[in-house]
Amino acid sequence: MEDKILVLKDIKKYYTGAQAVVMGLAGVDLSFSRGEFVAITGESGSGKSTLAHVLGGILPYENGEMYFRGSPTSHFDSLDWERYRRDNISFISQNYGILPGATVQKNVVSALLLSGMGKREAKGAAEKILRQVELWELRRRRAAKLSSGQKQRLSIARALAKPAPILIADEPTGNLDAENSAKVIELLAQAAKDRLVILVTHEFPEAEDLATRHIVLRDGLVVTDTPLRPANEPGAIRAPQRKKRSMSLYVAGLQTGSRPIWAATVAAFFALTAFAVFAFLGVFIINLDDTSTYRYDSSAFPNGSKTRIVVGTLDGSPMTQEDYDALLAVKEISSLEPNGYVTDVQYAYREGIDYQVSVNHEQAGPWGEQHYVTSHATVNDSAPYAQTIPLLPNGREFLAAGRLPENFYEVVAGPGGPSIGQTIHVGFYAPAKWSRDNVIWLDFRVVGATGWGKGVYFHESVGRFLMSAMQVTQTTHCYLPQDPEAAEPLEKGTFLCSDAEMENLNRVSEVTLTLPVTDPALLAQGTTELTLVAKDRSSPLRETSLHGLSNNRLLMVDAESFEALTGGLASEQVSLTISDYAYTDRILERIQSMGYIATSPYRLGATKQVPELAAERMQTLQICLTALIAVVALQIVLLRALFSVQTESFRTLSNIGLTSRTARASVLWQMMLFTLLGQLVGGAAVWMCGCNGVKRIEQMLRYLPPVYVLVLSGVHLAASLLSALLVIRSMEKQVYPLAGKNRDLNLEEGKEENR
Repeated sequence: MEDKILVLKDIKKYYTGAQAVVMGLAGVDLSFSRGEFVAITGESGSGKSTLAHVLGGILPYENGEMYFRGSPTSHFDSLDWERYRRDNISFISQNYGILPGATVQKNVVSALLLSGMGKREAKGAAEKILRQVELWELRRRRAAKLSSGQKQRLSIARALAKPAPILIADEPTGNLDAENSAKVIELLAQAAKDRLVILVTHEFPEAEDLATRHIVLRDGLVVTDTPLRPANEPGAIRAPQRKKRSMSLYVAGLQTGSRPIWAATVAAFFALTAFAVFAFLGVFIINLDDTSTYRYDSSAFPNGSKTRIVVGTLDGSPMTQEDYDALLAVKEISSLEPNGYVTDVQYAYREGIDYQVSVNHEQAGPWGEQHYVTSHATVNDSAPYAQTIPLLPNGREFLAAGRLPENFYEVVAGPGGPSIGQTIHVGFYAPAKWSRDNVIWLDFRVVGATGWGKGVYFHESVGRFLMSAMQVTQTTHCYLPQDPEAAEPLEKGTFLCSDAEMENLNRVSEVTLTLPVTDPALLAQGTTELTLVAKDRSSPLRETSLHGLSNNRLLMVDAESFEALTGGLASEQVSLTISDYAYTDRILERIQSMGYIATSPYRLGATKQVPELAAERMQTLQICLTALIAVVALQIVLLRALFSVQTESFRTLSNIGLTSRTARASVLWQMMLFTLLGQLVGGAAVWMCGCNGVKRIEQMLRYLPPVYVLVLSGVHLAASLLSALLVIRSMEKQVYPLAGKNRDLNLEEGKEENR
């Protein structure tokens, strides 16, 4: 028989230690053919296992030449050896070389898939061989739970199922009793009918009756090479039809699924690191905005609410309902104030909270008691800003009880405000226009309640009244509609009174005057002036022991005249309330892209930086950045340690045909899958913290737009990929020592690798 599948000529192998070089093989000349069952024996350290590993392509040799089917192998690079093992070698080791976390069936199927078999074919071959070795009933049991004999039979079954021409068994009976050893030897002898079987053993008598050849080694040299009986006449081995598919995802699932506790630990670790990256980097990003470190200047906009955005038209034309609908469609807009200027006018109705009353003069009574003669009301800086009935997005209901205001003197109260039916005395003050002494006091009745916002909400005519009042620095020329419940209703008159005469009147009860018309409909008819009767209104402070508190002169007109005078004061700007300041940038960008002018009063007025706040912000940035770097470094170190437990599995898989390229890809797949899972769990944890009131996390969730969330995910993924590269480098160093070696001859030119 001349089917020389392996020929060794003067093969030498050295082991280099820290202080010495040890000879493993000292010049071996051997040849092997299919159909042989060769038993190799020798004392410990004689070179038996070294020879087996060289023949199996697991260890490289330094000198001589090994021919495989007539072709030299000395020029093989790591990829060549991987293909050699995958296509031609089945290996059985003393320590079983199985995947302990995988099932019995998956151990065999995996080897066949790596050899290039299709999935259906691999399952059929696995069933056949497992029945042969009496392990089919245990096919769903994890290999780690098998007995020693069962594990070795599984190792043999996997080797026999693979249609490779060479089967190498290195001490396969070393841990078995006599009965199981005999079964193993018999299975190997049967395998030698159509392939080369090389058995490395200390116990030659076990194989003496079945082996066809006996080789004895001593000190790395062949001492004897004795034929025992004729070799088998081998038949053809049908090579599997290779499937053009990637095995990396399968190997990743195999490695992960065979270690459920390890996989859960790694997933939890990824979730923790994702949470930490999201939290620290998110807080770092939101603190890049230093607006909060500036003191607000109210000269441009008295109302510097962080959640306020002022929007106007490009050409200065009044806003229409179409404009309102377009703005309310923008995400994160909570409400729209049609009378934009109103939100820069403060109103006060709670003494001691919204305003303070100071005594200007006091005198003693007949019995020595003190009487307050005059008093003065001053609106506090913390007083709220006026608001009319707002427009809400998505058709949301504003009113919770009662009804909406139907005239100038009716209001709706928000949560914690006055009750329905109550009359409140309200003072209006425009900080940007009037002196602090100039406050307009009016009475209003509460007719409705809302669960929206806070304070009180006025009728839209109050907005037009305040718009006209803000055109002057004094309130003398302001006019307001007659209270519908007034005892003496006004009637139109025909007498004229000049402005000078009107201003010189001293607390008269009634005058007639001419005022300009603003209603576009009347202007279109040519009416530019309106002659009307006006009464002077003096509104003392109610429900208090103080008396004499009054406002500047206001002129009361009938409702029809009020509409004619103010109906055309349509606002060219509105005020939007956003759900959180964090959305400011994206909302401004969106509104400006729609063709409007938009600005944040808070951003515009934040002009002077406070050193203490700036230092606190910088400290926060430094802490977040340091913590982020520490988390990333910890992730890299610990992941490398966690993945080191896969080294032995990769070594086993490499012995049965796993290429380094597929191993690298499987590590990347695992990292990607764990990263995705960790980000989902970590992101959910961040979201839950935000929903449960963790202030910083809640602010971060609102502040970060989707693109920034992708940045956070990218940082975490980058750390994971860096960890993967280190894991791959460590794995290749231990499992694929020749990985990266340049080939000097490509024997597989034009062939596709079956990964």
